[in-house]
Formats: sequence, structure tokens, C-alpha cells
Amino acid sequence: MPSEDNRRRSVPSAAVGAILDRFDARIDPVARGRVVDGRSAASGSAPESLRQNTHRFMRIASRAIRENRTFTAAELRPIREGAVHAAEDGIPLAALLRSWFRFGRAMFDECRVAAAGERSAGLVEIGTAVLRLQEVLTRAVVDAYESERAALDGDEKPSKELLARILLAGQDAESAAGWCGIELADEYSVVALARGGTQRDPTVRWAADSRIARRFDRGSPPVLAILEADGATLLVPGKIDGGAGWYERVVELVDSIEAVVGDFVTAAVADPVGRAWLPDSSALAAELLLLARRLGRPPGLYRLEDLALPFQLSRPTAGQQYLADRLRPLDPYPELVETLDAFLHHDLDRSRTARVLEVHPNTVNNRLGRIRELVGVDPSCYEGIMALGSALDARRAQGWRPGGAP
Repeated sequence: MPSEDNRRRSVPSAAVGAILDRFDARIDPVARGRVVDGRSAASGSAPESLRQNTHRFMRIASRAIRENRTFTAAELRPIREGAVHAAEDGIPLAALLRSWFRFGRAMFDECRVAAAGERSAGLVEIGTAVLRLQEVLTRAVVDAYESERAALDGDEKPSKELLARILLAGQDAESAAGWCGIELADEYSVVALARGGTQRDPTVRWAADSRIARRFDRGSPPVLAILEADGATLLVPGKIDGGAGWYERVVELVDSIEAVVGDFVTAAVADPVGRAWLPDSSALAAELLLLARRLGRPPGLYRLEDLALPFQLSRPTAGQQYLADRLRPLDPYPELVETLDAFLHHDLDRSRTARVLEVHPNTVNNRLGRIRELVGVDPSCYEGIMALGSALDARRAQGWRPGGAP
């Protein structure tokens, strides 16, 4: 049985139809104007779905007034979806409602302009209809928004983060998992992530974006995550849904996170281990991530096999210090260290090195000769490539950057 809101009433007067005819002819420019106003009303954060549905909202509202009814469930669906996305993005409910109120006011204002002379009699009917539509729309937006916020603010996400912290601390999480109703895997691979680019707004936390957290809910057992301001630690089950490849799952997660945050992501992953070994695995993933960033590697996903040599050179041993000290004679000449680094990273191509450094090729030749004199090894021969390349990696592992202090 239809609700009172959707029960048809008497047919509107001819004056109402005349006003709406003129309004319909102006929907496109009105909608475009209201998009700008709506964006400012939401303090620059109006949801994309709101902008996309502006034109459709105007058309639907006009049709509903002509038919003397309110919105149907199907017509409200995109409005509810927009409210859900706004809740996910952390847009305040007040800003969202303010945007929708501006649309309703814009519609009535345009109808008032159209209500001239004999048409003015229909303005009262339209005003009543707009208020009725606004009431139904507001109720739908609030219900959808608050339901989504309740789900986002529920206990499941904090419970998963708690379990991740317990496991990474080397403690038994069975009882806590049972209490939370969350299934644990026998093995996990630990993934350490960091934004690869510069974070535009340091006040924005990854944890505030539930679209990332939702990527972790696919599969059983679920991914456990600790989300921080500029990075994350993930515990990815070694087997998901009866044998899905763990590495493929990690690649999918990293790609989806990168797409959601709209920023490059650098990540390092350790192979799956039993729960008792997770603290060591977490330390390895974190060290690989730090090493990849110190080495200046491009954003992407790294494993130990990708960084085996620099990882070994990063061990704090006498050998590491010896290698780092091989470059000490170059310390007073930072341009020589920069040239050596560019020369090795461009496959011993002197022309490419010169272009990168924006110097003449003869300058590169002169600098390489000077390096040979100071360190006692030719950087273009096998011994020099191995010794000096390893020395650069050892220094990077200690925090050195090209152009910076050793």
C-alpha cells in the first residue's frame, strides 16, 4: 500500500503547469549555477555525486510537482548514495544539507520569477510542494548519512586494528579475536606502506577515508590494518578464500589504495609467516620500505628479492662502514659524488649523464678521471662498478642523499 507521501493528490492548477513550463526551459543554466553555489556551500567539499545529480534532481522535482506527489524510492536512491559517499569522505552533514537546501531554494526562486501576472496564483501551490519535497529529501539524506556514519564508527574497524597491534606485539590474539568475532589466519604477510608523493593536507588521515578500509573487508579471513597519518601497516592472510595467492592480493590492495588516495604509494612486503613470527616480519617490511625510499626507488611494491644487495649492504657491520668510507676522499667534492651516482645509474653512458647533470660530456670525462685519481679505482671497469656502486648503496642505507652531507 503506498505511503501517505507517495499517494497521488488532485491535479495541480494550470497556473502551476505554466510556471513549471518556464522553469523546465531554464533547468540547464539553473543547475549549472547551483553547482557552483553548492560547492561553496559545502566549503569546497561538495560530493561529486551531488554535482552529477543536480540536473536530474531538478527534472525529477519538476515532474513530481506536476504529478502532485513526492519522490519515489527509485528517485531517492542516487540522493541516498550521495549521502553515503559524503559520510565516507567525512563531509559534515550540515554542509551536505546546506547544499541541498540551496537547490530547493534555487528552484523556488526560479519559479517565483516565472510566476508573473496570471501565473502568480500557482506560486503558493509550488511553494507548498517544494517544502514537501524538501522534507522527504532531507529525511532520506539524514537517514542514509547517519546509517553510514554509524557503520563507519562501529566497533569492527577498531577491533581489527586492535588485533593487528596485538599480533605485531607478539602476543596471542585468539581470545581477543573470538570476543570480536573476527577470524584469524594461520599466516600473514606484513605490508608497510607510505605515500610516495607529498601529502597535500597533513591534517587528512588515511584512517578518515573508509574507502581504504573497505578494501580490507574482501575475503576471509579479513586483512587487518593499522592506518596512520601518512602510511599503513597491513596484515594480509597467507591464504584467502581457500587459496587465493597472497602476493596477488597484496598487489591488488596496493593498487586500490593508490587509486583511492590519488597519490603514489611505496610499499614493502615480507613473505607470509606464522603469527608468532609477525614482529620480526613487521620489522623486515618496515626496514625494506625505509631502504627503498632512501635508495630513491620509484613508488611501487618491493620485496626482499628486489633489494637484496642494498639490504645486505645496509647491515651495520664493519664491511658496511668500510664501503661507505671508500668515498670519503670525494667528500670535499660533492659534484664528483653526484657525477659518480648519475654515471652508474645511467648504465655508464657518459652522454646521458652529461644531459642529466646539464654539463658538457668532456666535463663528465674530467670528473670521472678525477674520481679514479682520488679513490684509486676506475668507475667504468667491473671492479669500480661493484666497489663504488656498493659504496653508494652503503651510504644511502646510512641516510645519505645525492647533493647532501655524507
